[in-house]
Amino acid sequence: MLSGITMKIPLDTICVKSGVLCPRCRKLVDSGTYTLREVEIMKQLLELEEQDPNYRFLKDVTYVKSYETNSIIVTILDVDDSIPQSMLIRLGKTLSEKIGLRVRVIRKSDPKTLIAQIIAPARIHGVNSVWTPDGDVQHIIRISRYDARFLPVEVKELEQLLSTIFHENYRIKIY
Repeated sequence: MLSGITMKIPLDTICVKSGVLCPRCRKLVDSGTYTLREVEIMKQLLELEEQDPNYRFLKDVTYVKSYETNSIIVTILDVDDSIPQSMLIRLGKTLSEKIGLRVRVIRKSDPKTLIAQIIAPARIHGVNSVWTPDGDVQHIIRISRYDARFLPVEVKELEQLLSTIFHENYRIKIY
């Protein structure tokens, strides 16, 4: 893979484009580090970068990870801040059409900003961390009843998604 010429992905570009994985890429997929759905997403991103002039900015992007629930795929990309959020929203819609599932593309950032991007257009009113007696930590995200109407997916699905992404326990409290 030539850096700077094409989007940076964790698997070999030739493997992703052809759909035939070399032993190294196959091992990454078999170990669960990446999924076949992610290979499909990477392939679509590479094709968009090559074929659609609106997505030329993808050549400077690094693919981080995708997380899938029943009704949405959240794809995290390391994108320069000069790329407007509207481009990432449009990219998500284009990927949704190509894959057949809802895709939300978000910018790699700190945990609170990541959470805000995932639950947008709903707004976070606060995040509390509670330590349980067994030493675990549980993060409680507070969202107003008014904003809860704007959540992109069901509360339980969001809790599962956030817990998977951050490897900690997340709960959403609507007040």
